[in-house]
Amino acid sequence: MKKALAIFLATLMLIGMLSACGGGNTDTTTKAGGEVKAQDLVMGTGSTGGTYFALGGAMANAINNKLKDQKITITAQSTGASVENCNLIQAGEMDLGIAMNNVAANAVAGTGAFSAPCDKVMAIGVVYSEVYQIVANAKTGAKNVEDLKGLKIAVGPAGSGTVGLSEKVFAAAGLDINKDIQPQSDSFGDAATKMQDGHIDAACNVLAVPASSIIEMTTSMDLAYIDISDDILAAIQKEAPYFTRLVIPANTYPGQTEPINTITCKAVLYCSKDLSEETVYQITKAFYESGAEIAAAHQTGKEVQLEGCLNGVTTPIHPGAAKYFQEKGISVPNN
Repeated sequence: MKKALAIFLATLMLIGMLSACGGGNTDTTTKAGGEVKAQDLVMGTGSTGGTYFALGGAMANAINNKLKDQKITITAQSTGASVENCNLIQAGEMDLGIAMNNVAANAVAGTGAFSAPCDKVMAIGVVYSEVYQIVANAKTGAKNVEDLKGLKIAVGPAGSGTVGLSEKVFAAAGLDINKDIQPQSDSFGDAATKMQDGHIDAACNVLAVPASSIIEMTTSMDLAYIDISDDILAAIQKEAPYFTRLVIPANTYPGQTEPINTITCKAVLYCSKDLSEETVYQITKAFYESGAEIAAAHQTGKEVQLEGCLNGVTTPIHPGAAKYFQEKGISVPNN
């Protein structure tokens, strides 16, 4: 009896040792073109109330539905958006992240908000067109950026590309963001609440159009929609050619009777260089084949499409994404 028990216990120990040697994420599934490890990945989005947060959740759900047999799961996580997402990818604390293309270009070059090059940040492809939108309490009488001097303004969440772009916009208008206005680092949702409560005068947003946080403000107050002049755009384009003119049609927002002249860039999905080619290939394929599902959860999903998927992308493209695009007959720069 004792001998039998000893053999049984030894067998259990052997099984445990073999399981431990396998690690927590070593199950694999063999697929055409390579082997995909079972992985739990994290994708940085943005602050609550912003487009990145809601859209990122919809993207993760859609990709997960496509990849449920691939043993790849993506969890969307709220962050400070573009700058923070690039830093988290570089630090190995995030696997994927959404960021403005100009911010990612600075990250790779180690300029702007980045003290050193982020060599682990690689592009997958364009998500949608980002639109810079400044709204002010109509009582301020503001119509253009110059009119915002002296006001208390939410310039974007800390760690976001919105802050960097706001600095460029105000500088191009001849205003120092730290001296000529009273800058606040609120999330888009908090800024909407503070605007309605009268605690701030204006808010800068880089969001999809129409933006839910701006629509929310119109339910309790009248808004002034601030124009970005041609002179401001030209000054910005001298150092950041990624930005182009965009006109928001009249009546896009309640009470907005005139078109809004503003500027746009691209929101791009980025990933870590450390992810395998096959993993990123599967993610890219799932993402661009899920536009309809993403759009059902968030209207910006309608912009998730292969046409123009690399427009404005100047950072290195991950080999896994490049493989998928080339299969689809899309020319991939520097690949």
